[in-house]
Amino acid sequence: MHKDYNKIILRIKDWIEKVINDSKTKGFVYGVSGGIDSALICAIASKYFKENSLALRMDIKNSNKDCSDADLVIKHFGVKNVACNLEPIYKAFVKDLPTNALADMNLRSRLRMNMLYYYAQSNNYLVCGTSNACEIYTGYFTKYGDSGSDFMPLANLTKHDVYECAKILDVPQVIINKAPSAGLRENQKDEDDLKVKYAEIDAYLNGLEIKKESKERIEYLHKISEHKRHRSLSMLELGEIIK
Repeated sequence: MHKDYNKIILRIKDWIEKVINDSKTKGFVYGVSGGIDSALICAIASKYFKENSLALRMDIKNSNKDCSDADLVIKHFGVKNVACNLEPIYKAFVKDLPTNALADMNLRSRLRMNMLYYYAQSNNYLVCGTSNACEIYTGYFTKYGDSGSDFMPLANLTKHDVYECAKILDVPQVIINKAPSAGLRENQKDEDDLKVKYAEIDAYLNGLEIKKESKERIEYLHKISEHKRHRSLSMLELGEIIK
């Protein structure tokens, strides 16, 4: 499927401008993790929103590789940035909590979301999310964590689309070559967690035929994560106030 990625990038830029203007805010803040999705947001910010955007590097048990890659992206694009050491906050948080590996990973994501909103409010900015279409469809994100944002410019892009846009906007090759990872545990790889390849999710979202077991896996992930893609449930759905 041929797509005009230069046109797609311009559509994203125009949409972000509209979101900012409609909200009466001054710009946006976003996290840079050392991965491809946040690197693409950084590239867009650098090219079109350099004076009204802010990158945050938020360290909580980050690997040295992710830290150096995040620094590389920030330096490469020369964007305004703040480095936040969240280790003391995280350690104070978990000191008296029961051990749970998954809850711990999600906690770190939610702590980063809080930092993004702090800087957003301080600057009259919005929070820009970095999730792509594959992550959103399969639920591969933390509810009120990396999904906690005001707008998501990459939500309509498959992983392949992200890579193609990243190439056009000069994202460093080392980031493009890096295996996608949430970076929440040692040697974590997205595709290991998902148990399906991004290329297969891309194909599925584009309406193409894929292996039966991959299709079933994607649809299973979508079904069990349905609650993540909706606002909180309430009895207001009944359409009346309970008296």
